[in-house]
Amino acid sequence: MDSAPASPAPVSSDGIFDEVRFEVAASLGAKSDFESGVFLIPSVFFDPLHSEGREGFDKVFHPRFFLSASISTDDESSQIMAGASWKFPLLGPTFADIGFGGALTNADIDEGGRGPGVGSHVLFHEYVALGVNLDESWSLTATVRHSSNADLASPNSGLTYGGIGLGRSF
Repeated sequence: MDSAPASPAPVSSDGIFDEVRFEVAASLGAKSDFESGVFLIPSVFFDPLHSEGREGFDKVFHPRFFLSASISTDDESSQIMAGASWKFPLLGPTFADIGFGGALTNADIDEGGRGPGVGSHVLFHEYVALGVNLDESWSLTATVRHSSNADLASPNSGLTYGGIGLGRSF
């Protein structure tokens, strides 16, 4: 009779978080769409579908998911954003990161109040980031973000920001 102990179940070293990123951004809006101040944008990325290392269409069907907030430092509009994202390696340590989803905002629905008039507190959200991996864990990104109601309501002034970020992968 074999008395060798049963081997324990493999323990996953994967945590719940794939990456955290902190951005500092400013409004890219023009005239009535411009917002003053700085926007602090913390983001958390999750990778339950194991996007890392996948290529081509396989990568498209295995996105990461993100949860972000845009916090105004000057009583302008703030947002909570969530959706799917895809991170693609480029040349050497560089990468592109794109995402889309939805946002909830406290911006005024009509023109003339907190932030541009966005027509709805529920918005579509998309972003594109170009980044460079500084080492195995840290990255630096330049990001452009946009939220709007896609002309489903009037007015449709968008919330557009450009910023730089520091990310930490796990």
